[in-house]
Amino acid sequence: MDLTFTMGGNSVSSYLFLICLRLVLIPVVKLSQQGLPSTNLPGHLEPLGSKNVKRSVELIHDFLTPVEFFKNYAGANKPVLIRGGAKLSPAVTKWTDEYFLSLPESNDFNITAEQRKKEIRTYPAQDITFKQFVSTYIEEDIYMVNGVPPFLQKDVLLPPPLLCKEIVEDMLVDTVMWFSSGGTKSVLHNDDVDNINCLISGTKELLFIDYKKYKNKVPIDFPSGGYSGVDVDRVDFVKYPSLKDVEYFNVTMEPGDCLFIPYKWYHQVRSYDRNIAVNVWFKHKANFIPNDCDMEPNQTLDKFKFTSLEEDSSNQEPVDFMEHLGSFITKGHLTYEQFEEQLKQDSLIVGDEAFVWNEKFSLAAKQIFQVLDKDKDGMFSKLDVKLLEEDESVQSRVQSVVENELARIEDLIEDQVESAKDSTTEPEDAPKDEL
Repeated sequence: MDLTFTMGGNSVSSYLFLICLRLVLIPVVKLSQQGLPSTNLPGHLEPLGSKNVKRSVELIHDFLTPVEFFKNYAGANKPVLIRGGAKLSPAVTKWTDEYFLSLPESNDFNITAEQRKKEIRTYPAQDITFKQFVSTYIEEDIYMVNGVPPFLQKDVLLPPPLLCKEIVEDMLVDTVMWFSSGGTKSVLHNDDVDNINCLISGTKELLFIDYKKYKNKVPIDFPSGGYSGVDVDRVDFVKYPSLKDVEYFNVTMEPGDCLFIPYKWYHQVRSYDRNIAVNVWFKHKANFIPNDCDMEPNQTLDKFKFTSLEEDSSNQEPVDFMEHLGSFITKGHLTYEQFEEQLKQDSLIVGDEAFVWNEKFSLAAKQIFQVLDKDKDGMFSKLDVKLLEEDESVQSRVQSVVENELARIEDLIEDQVESAKDSTTEPEDAPKDEL
């Protein structure tokens, strides 16, 4: 007997249909058996954190003294929103587009403009004058990410908790101006510095993830840039299953607010309306409590030096790590064991802090070795170096893997060093009468 049924006007054998159905269902069953998340999980293909547990960031209504700020927040790696913390900065009232365009310096000062409001870090940026940016940013899909122009630094106060001699002399890293017409979305990322971000105009919404609690759950698949490749508008729990298990902190910033973003905490930022913010990055020191904080209040950014700006002006050549790793070869070739041994002793890569090389380090080292072994003979040799130099398409991919895995090693070392410092019971630099 010929069993048939009709689909879309065509006669199809029921037997063949069952076979096709089985082929479709088997992969789904296998995914479920492997423990991968179902595609009907709450939040799948929705914006980041849309269905995760969220907690509010702590709110205070004024900056604390430097000692209190570092004890309660910077030293404790705890975010805090300072409502109205930036309102004393002249920028809050002065920074209109008309004001910017009236400044003669805006004609000649070049800034970096990202060409997509939804951040894609591999997308090329654009160098234009500040005047060109201010004249076009409302209509264009661009936003400014640049050091605060020197002629505007006099309008922004250094956050009061940083007005201590040791901080201003040694710990100020950089200051950045973020400027858009709204609608920007950052990648999920973290920074190797502490950050006080002050909002001049517009609104910002931020999601935070506690680094220490969830560092094994957040996939930073581009460690050299400190960011995740997850689409913040459509989180794929099949590709990034661990993100369904994290807990978020969230905060909404209004004009004049400042926000402390702790060292290495993961965060993702969305901006609305005409939006300008200035952040100050400063070095993170575990258990640090400042001394000598009797500085004159209300000092503006132009009064201070920032180390990253000084480094930029020195025109130092960046390290070519492909060339550096090639210098490991002195006698024709290296086995993986020999390569790993040299890697763990190389001061340029691992620095001079004490740490313990473990399986996580070895995994990163193996990833590097495997891409450097171009001819796949189990050796890293001068022939591999030559083959990589001749194949530009492969070389860029290999370089990306090398840079990411070296950054992963750097992060692993930093985590060990930070944990060791956190285990001390009393901050070395703390003034005794404040404890």
